[in-house]
Parts: sequence; C-alpha cells; structure tokens
Amino acid sequence: MKQVFLKGLAVGALLAGLTGAAIAEDFDPDSATFDPESQFVITPFGAIIGDPAQVTDLSTDRIGFTYCSAVPDKNRGMLLMASIVIPAQDGAEGGGHAMMLPVEEARNFIAYLRKAPEWAEVASENKVGLFSKPIGDVIGSEGDAEHLSIKFVSDEDSKGSVRIEHVLGGVTKAFELGINPAVKFAAQAEHALETALAQTPESAPAEDAEKSKLFE
Repeated sequence: MKQVFLKGLAVGALLAGLTGAAIAEDFDPDSATFDPESQFVITPFGAIIGDPAQVTDLSTDRIGFTYCSAVPDKNRGMLLMASIVIPAQDGAEGGGHAMMLPVEEARNFIAYLRKAPEWAEVASENKVGLFSKPIGDVIGSEGDAEHLSIKFVSDEDSKGSVRIEHVLGGVTKAFELGINPAVKFAAQAEHALETALAQTPESAPAEDAEKSKLFE
C-alpha cells in the first residue's frame, strides 16, 4: 500500500500541474525563494506541481523535489505531509517518500530548515563537520511512529548542506539539500501547514460535545 501511495504521489506531483494556467519561469535548483502562486514548474524531468525545492536521494543519488500538503487527523489534529517526489530517471521508475508531522513537530522541522544558513556558517567557522537536530517522533504513512532528524553539514568550500534523515522500521532514508533549497522547503512546508490551519474551523464548544452524547 505504501509503495502504491508513493508512486501515485510521484505521478500526481509530476502531472497535476500540466492543466494549470501558471507556469513558473526557468526552475532554479538553488533558489531560496518559494512562490505560493506557482502552479507548477518545468524541470529536466518534466512538470512538477507547485514550486518545489530540489533534493538528492542519498541512497540512489537521484534528483527529487519537495511537495507539501496538510491533512486533518481525528486523533492527532492537523498533520503536515512533507514529501519527496522522485521522478523517473536513469532508467528507473519514479517514486517518493512521505513524512507525516503533527503541528508541533512540523513547526520544529520548519524552524530548523530555516536556520540552515546561520547554522551552516557557525559549523564552518568552528570547524564542526556535522551536527544533528532531532525533530522527534513523526507519523509513518502506515501509522507507525518513526523518527526524524535534520543534520547540518559543513564542507571544505563552506557552502554547507542539509540532510533530512527519516528512520522507518530501523532503515534510514536520507535526502540532501543545499542551504538555499532548505530555506525554500521551509517556506513551502510553512505555507501548506498554516494555510490548512487557517482554513480549519475551531473545535465545537465543550457544551456542544456534551449535548452530542445524548444522540449517540
């Protein structure tokens, strides 16, 4: 079921924008700016819905793109679905990866990505090759609790990079972003989450909940 979902996500993210009216200008893989009005962009791998950040799947060295949405859950409240879409390339089928984060963890995820330029500079100045910021438990696409962390990497050129590591059943999925794409991913995730929260009606008053028990 998970593989079917992820392949569907990849195809949807690649094709859904083709019917849109607005096309972004040339896609810049190193851009730090997210355009919420962009319906899709054209990349070397085809059209990608929205205005994604570019990432690298470290297990395959294939290029991927970010996609974010938010979905309500009756038990956990609003969840951010932060996804990586891997288009078909190098003779391999497309696929993807999804991380489901409750609001508090989602905001930590966003804040850490947004700090990437500052923390990469600190790491470089202090010769710290790599340091990690744990996000905490997140929700796997099949409902299992998983673990997510963001690692900041300082290289010899002082450009730095960001790794997102998601542990699934003891197996780590890792993706790498440049500093600017990390900032863009943060803006994309924040837009999806905060828009969904703003459009979600507040919970019914406690007295209404009590009355509803009479009709169960």
